Amino acid sequence: MPELTSEDLSFILESLGYSKLRFESTEYPTYELKQRQMQRVESVIAKIRQLKSEK
Repeated sequence: MPELTSEDLSFILESLGYSKLRFESTEYPTYELKQRQMQRVESVIAKIRQLKSEK
């Protein structure tokens, strides 16, 4: 399996940042659903940042 480079991880973080902005501006049926989406993207961002710091 190919390994992700630091540049790959930076690109993923940038993309997730845009996803987070989109989630913030989207109207969801419930506040709880919006919060779940925000927590999910924040969790993945934290994981990618950790992977990047290990590079």
